[in-house]
Amino acid sequence: MHEINRAVGLLLALAFLLTIAGRVSVRAAAPDPTAVMSEGLFSCAEVVDLSACRLSAEEMGRRYADLLHGRPELFHVAPRLSYRSCEDTEDGIAYRRVLEIYPSYTLTGEALTAARALYRDTITDILAEMDTAFGSDLPTEAERVLYIHDLLADRYAYDTRDAEKNADAYTFFRDGVGICQAYALAFIALARGAGLEADFVASTAMDHAWNHVRVDGTWYHVDVTRDDPIPAADGREEVNHTRLLRSDEGMEALGYHAYTCAHGHTCGDARFEQDGEADLGGFHKALVPLGDSWLGESAGGAPVAITVGGEEKGFSAGQEGDVDRDEKITPADLLALYDERCPETWREWVRKELVK
Repeated sequence: MHEINRAVGLLLALAFLLTIAGRVSVRAAAPDPTAVMSEGLFSCAEVVDLSACRLSAEEMGRRYADLLHGRPELFHVAPRLSYRSCEDTEDGIAYRRVLEIYPSYTLTGEALTAARALYRDTITDILAEMDTAFGSDLPTEAERVLYIHDLLADRYAYDTRDAEKNADAYTFFRDGVGICQAYALAFIALARGAGLEADFVASTAMDHAWNHVRVDGTWYHVDVTRDDPIPAADGREEVNHTRLLRSDEGMEALGYHAYTCAHGHTCGDARFEQDGEADLGGFHKALVPLGDSWLGESAGGAPVAITVGGEEKGFSAGQEGDVDRDEKITPADLLALYDERCPETWREWVRKELVK
């Protein structure tokens, strides 16, 4: 009891000394400005209070842009905004501290509710299609990326209209067309829905945007927009695979430069890269998941079995027509093609090979 009384006495004495010396100011930790802005933007707030965040105007602008590029569901938020600020100092350095921001919205109320329903239902439907396509097989992360890449390139198109072009995931899903930013945001929405990590990549110098995606713990580039050429050769729908799961060095070899990502990922692995006619380089249509492999169409119209996701080689293409990968063309290959996902042209090609 004596020790307790002594400790209490010391605390009281310390409190008295602090009182006579002047008030002690303890600065509370600033809230996360990205979280504050995200909550306000999602709820369509007319004013978002950032006064406690001690955020400079420059940092606010960067975070605002990163937020719109990293959250596809904020499709109703316009890139323009105004704000109120004041002079302040931080560690002796003067800066303009943002007090409030005043966002602009392209959709609110019932129109936004309907748009969110379409956005959500489209993602749900596409992911359900993916589950059906793989059946009881559990797709690897690389296979999920391949499926989303090919679906977007096959089903959607670049927005070539003269009027204002679609740049967000909602209008992209609604109209079936969009510019590179829309492709990238739609990819993020679908990839995250499929349990993948994906981010937005942009190059002001290139006036272009694409994605980073994480597969088996490693980050890669994916550019669906440029793998979906406009116009397609001979008027056909075309899906290329040159910019699928590519490294930094591989992208730079294709002329990509001066690009940034909010999280600064490094993409150092080249096992999935495709150039020329090697492996997936010769396939210019969407691939079809079938059993434990995929099928693509060669330049000659033949079905080709493709494996995905090996430790040393990401993609491996087999012999033309050898669907069951037994290194020869037999009636079993023709039987394997009797699936509604496979076009009749593939079956006809195998039939001709069998009667030679």
